Amino acid sequence: MGERGDELDCALEVIMTFERRGLRADDASIAEELRRPPAEVQKMMEEAIRRGLVVKRDGYYELTAEGLKRVLRHRELFIHDRFVHRESKWSPRVRDWGKHWRHRHGLTKGLLESFYKALTDLDGRVEELKPLSDMEPGERGVIVSIACGLGAARRLAEMGLTPGVQVAVVRKAPLRGPVEVEVRGTRVVLGYGLASKIAVKGLGGPA
Repeated sequence: MGERGDELDCALEVIMTFERRGLRADDASIAEELRRPPAEVQKMMEEAIRRGLVVKRDGYYELTAEGLKRVLRHRELFIHDRFVHRESKWSPRVRDWGKHWRHRHGLTKGLLESFYKALTDLDGRVEELKPLSDMEPGERGVIVSIACGLGAARRLAEMGLTPGVQVAVVRKAPLRGPVEVEVRGTRVVLGYGLASKIAVKGLGGPA
């Protein structure tokens, strides 16, 4: 899991996922999801309560507004580092992330709004995301982020590839060749490099 702050973020992710699914998270369920000892999870949750990130009611944890904000920031930084820069801990000190995404990575206002909505609606932990280029033929997924330069992002948007949209891989060429996908009932072909910058939450095989 990395350093303790990362572990806490992962625990908060579990609570948020449970809440999105109408479930309730306690020490045992969080420990099971993270594969960590329950005693260790209990200590993390005590720390989270002290920081005002969660509250405990009837033995179950609920995210506070600050906890939700932390989860969304964790997801944003994870995607920025792993999918845009391909590094685990790259994120610079940025005061205005909206401006950073627009000016550095080509996200328009509309794409940025879709991106933040996709982060909020994500069903599962952000660590479960993978590049579109890693999906196999027949696999489906929901696009969570696209960060590939202003021109490319606009072209993808024109093809219907935007955060929150479901996509299916039709075929892949070998040796990092093009990836053919189906989106909104239309098939489009993407270069491997472009497909590798699209973060997707897998949904399994065909519906």
